[in-house]
Amino acid sequence: MSGLEKLFGSQRAITILVVSVVFAIVFPAYFSFMATNSDALGGGSSGAKGMWQVDFIQDNITSDETMNLGDGEQGDYFFELDAGDMMIGFVEITVSCNDNDEPGPGATDSVDVATDFSGVEGTPDDESGSGSCNGDAVSFTIQITPDWDGSSYIADGVSKNDIEAQWNDGGNGSGEWLTSVILDVNTPTLGPIPNVLDDSEDVTVSWRAAVYSLEITAVAEDI
Repeated sequence: MSGLEKLFGSQRAITILVVSVVFAIVFPAYFSFMATNSDALGGGSSGAKGMWQVDFIQDNITSDETMNLGDGEQGDYFFELDAGDMMIGFVEITVSCNDNDEPGPGATDSVDVATDFSGVEGTPDDESGSGSCNGDAVSFTIQITPDWDGSSYIADGVSKNDIEAQWNDGGNGSGEWLTSVILDVNTPTLGPIPNVLDDSEDVTVSWRAAVYSLEITAVAEDI
């Protein structure tokens, strides 16, 4: 009887030991390799359908410009948007002014706002609106990537390629965003002498472009 047979009792016991050692070494290495290369093998490939965790790495590109406008005067405000390698989800435009220089009760100044997006890739529909100078007078939200709001979610039964195609701005949104504002000064008249103290307002246009990139991770399903 060999030394191993004396130690483990029989040839069968030795065989079981050897197989167990091989499994203990090979299987962890195999599963580690599969996890590391999931995007290149099997269900992790871009075209394979499965379950995915979809997250968005988000950032904001902001800008603002202030002009002092007189009654009936138009100010043209420009925002040059370049998101680089990131996608554009939407663009918010806010026009604000504060009529706080009236000496007494009277009408509040107001603004008429119109946009010109002819210099923007994809040419979004132009917007227009009016509002009083009590803070934020007019605001617009222009969606660039349809339905995008930045919320994470789990997708099932689709491929990674499908997800990337869904959350894509199509190259739209970059370029020159023009917002034009006309100020209407409403000054009450006290007797025969008009109130000339309120003849202009500081009007600010602010832009916020919500931009993002995709982070897609395969989700292991229960077996």
